[in-house]
Amino acid sequence: MRTLLILLFVFVMTPALFGQRYIDTNNPQDEEIKSLLSKQNDLNAFGALDLKISDFKDERGLLVGAYGGFIINRRYLFGVAAYGLVTNMEFDGIVPGQVDTKQLNLNGGYGGILIGGTIAHKELVHISIPIVLGAGSLEVVDRDFFINNPADSEFTVENSVYFVAEPGIELEFNITKYFRLGAGATYRHVSGLELDNVEDEDISGTTAMLSFRFGRF
Repeated sequence: MRTLLILLFVFVMTPALFGQRYIDTNNPQDEEIKSLLSKQNDLNAFGALDLKISDFKDERGLLVGAYGGFIINRRYLFGVAAYGLVTNMEFDGIVPGQVDTKQLNLNGGYGGILIGGTIAHKELVHISIPIVLGAGSLEVVDRDFFINNPADSEFTVENSVYFVAEPGIELEFNITKYFRLGAGATYRHVSGLELDNVEDEDISGTTAMLSFRFGRF
């Protein structure tokens, strides 16, 4: 997994970070280096809505999220992203102080920095490579803990933060000049969970995604 992240990062960032040199035809001695954030580069803002389907504790759930930022030279993506779990995720777990297992629920989400790139962006169908690097929070909840208080019976059994790295690949379709539709998959790698009921592997895994991106492309 670490190797995959490194390769994707190098693939997306190398052309942007190192750029190209050019020589002024009026003055061959005057050499300048193109930088990523310079007046010569094309910079456009964009925003997007994502729907992701993935497994959590062997149960399939839906993540809804959004991301936005800037497109540089119509190829490189830089921004932020955030996703939250919207489905009711139930599993059999243990409440501290109790012996028997009972039905518990998962709540949580994650977000962070978005980097990425687009291959053959002018074509009707092209490839987009998004990578999210950040952190998340997950809590295990007992929704029937306070049975004598129906107005607020929920109790947080445990919670933890974690690190997340999620590289992905999409087929993206140019619907209009200002709207793109993408479909693809990501791999969500989670580490650092400190919970009794949930391990890193329980919420790591492959995700199917559908993306609606708006901006000036």
